[in-house]
Amino acid sequence: MPAPLLALCQYAETKLKLAKETIRIHMPEEMFGTDHDTWLLSEDILQFASMVEIGSTVIVVYMRYLFDYLKMANMVNLVGLVDLGQVSSQSGTLSHRSKHLSERLKNADEDQFYLVPYNPGGHWVLIILRLAKKTVYYMDSLPNRFVTRT
Repeated sequence: MPAPLLALCQYAETKLKLAKETIRIHMPEEMFGTDHDTWLLSEDILQFASMVEIGSTVIVVYMRYLFDYLKMANMVNLVGLVDLGQVSSQSGTLSHRSKHLSERLKNADEDQFYLVPYNPGGHWVLIILRLAKKTVYYMDSLPNRFVTRT
C-alpha cells in the first residue's frame, strides 16, 4: 500500500474511528444546486483503501475534488454535476429521483456535460448527459456494457 494511503488508513482507524469523529465537507450551491454538507466517516476511507464497493459518500467527496479542480482550471462551466444522493436507486421513489433530475437540468446550460453517478443496485455506473446533442453516454466498468443512445 502506498505510504500516503497507509497514513490515511491509520488516521481513519485511530483519529476518526476511535474518537468517533467525522470529516465535514461542504458542498456549495453551485456544485449540486443546493448548499449542504456531507460527513466522511472512517468506514468510507477504509472502503476506499480496501478496494471494495464504495459508498455514495466517497463518490460525492471525489465529485467535490473534481469541482474544485474544474473551478481552479476555470473549466467549471463545462461540466455540471448531479447529486447522486438524490438520483440513485436507493434514494427515495422513482418519482422523487426523476423530479430532482428534472429540476437540476431545467435551467442547465446545454453546452455542459452533466455527470450523473448512478447505482442501480450493487454497482456504480456513470451516466453523462450532453443536452445540446441530446445524447446520453452510459459508462460501466464491467465488460461489454458500454452503451450510447441518442
